[in-house]
Amino acid sequence: MSLQGRIVSALIRPNKLLYRIFRPSAKFVRFFVHPQAWLGSKLFGPFGISIERKKFAGVSGVTFTPKRNPEQNRLIVYFHGGGYCFGSSLTTHRMGLTTLSKITKTICHSIDYRLSPENPHPAALDDALDAWRDIVEKNPNSKIILAGDSAGGGLSLALMMYLRDKKERLPDCAVLFSPWTDLICESETYSTKAKSDPMFIPQMTKDCSNYYAPENTDKKDPYISPIYGDFSGLPRILVMTGENEILLDDSRIMVQKALNDGVDIDFEIWPTMFHDWWLFGNFIPETKQCLNKISEWI
Repeated sequence: MSLQGRIVSALIRPNKLLYRIFRPSAKFVRFFVHPQAWLGSKLFGPFGISIERKKFAGVSGVTFTPKRNPEQNRLIVYFHGGGYCFGSSLTTHRMGLTTLSKITKTICHSIDYRLSPENPHPAALDDALDAWRDIVEKNPNSKIILAGDSAGGGLSLALMMYLRDKKERLPDCAVLFSPWTDLICESETYSTKAKSDPMFIPQMTKDCSNYYAPENTDKKDPYISPIYGDFSGLPRILVMTGENEILLDDSRIMVQKALNDGVDIDFEIWPTMFHDWWLFGNFIPETKQCLNKISEWI
């Protein structure tokens, strides 16, 4: 890990202790995290990107467009992470998405689906589906890449399974960053990576899981936890995850199941890296390395 990566890891680690002590609500996390993330993105985010708020079939979102020579007839549709209960295109993900759009030279439509606990499942999937259909209808001849991180990675998988089941257009390929695929939250790395993960304690993910899929909800429903679904018929997928995160098994087990179901899937575990490291934009060199690989892959 680079020096900058180690600095970021050290800076975010105290949040684990704060969560363990106070166990804040989703609303408080948004109140605390979103302004800091917005300020950081304004200070350290890359230039050369046009940012525009949009509606996709009534669903809020943001379009990131490279100002110089964007790829023609190619789009990224993005679902942000945040445990389904916080995060947004212009706060937690602005820095990462501007960097993604700039390095790949691709227009990126980021979808701000409704958040839980105010809007539990299937609100996020419904919004994802509405936005997807709108973008597909308006761009019938474009290559469309689906992408997402953490909860947004799980949502991307759930959407692809739904589209396949309903025989609707699938993306041409998908890029998933540390996808959260199992809302049961009991895989082995929840314990083996609990100390090395600088961002999460298991209780965080369990709380987010209960917000999104509350009591009497079947958390093994593939549209909630895609790891329990059938992956056959999905397009080619690239999965990138950090070695030092409790969600490592969410990727590792999912990738093996997808391979068993015949999916063309590439999987990279980034040594010593933490969850969603690439969101820190130009501040850490591993971001550029990661996004350059994605630019080549798509």
